[in-house]
Amino acid sequence: MRIRHALVLVLAATSALVTACGGSPAPEPKGWEPDDALQRADESLGKDLTAGARVTARGTGFLKAGMEKSLETGGERPYRFDIACDSEESSRVTLVLSREGGATDRTFDVSCTAGEVTRLNLPAGSALNAHIDPAPQDDSPPAGVVSWQLLTLDPAKVQGCPDALAGCPG
Repeated sequence: MRIRHALVLVLAATSALVTACGGSPAPEPKGWEPDDALQRADESLGKDLTAGARVTARGTGFLKAGMEKSLETGGERPYRFDIACDSEESSRVTLVLSREGGATDRTFDVSCTAGEVTRLNLPAGSALNAHIDPAPQDDSPPAGVVSWQLLTLDPAKVQGCPDALAGCPG
């Protein structure tokens, strides 16, 4: 009986030592990372590309810096502006679109949830200005990214509202 009791104690001590010394604890879950967020946003933009669509401009950036772009939208074919945001701190950002020389601008809420893309159709015309205010942050690493692309579309492939700037009924 004494040997059996001693054997149980030795096995328990050995198990504790193996766990403490050589056993690796479960890995901690990985937090939000800017590189991963950019990759998720870019992958989201690549989904649901219609046949005949052609990317004419593309970009990425941190919400900390905001966005200020002037995009050429001339020609015969309509355009679609796709934008994806991924952030651990912001649930959405406000995108302001306007035409050069236009009297009005229009705001759009862009969700900062991984995998969501805001798609806005626009007819050809004067240059398009896209703006997102910089997100105030302290000196910490960037906590949000935005990726966007401008595509030309086959006119027959435009789905939904044909002019997001003018607005659509309903």
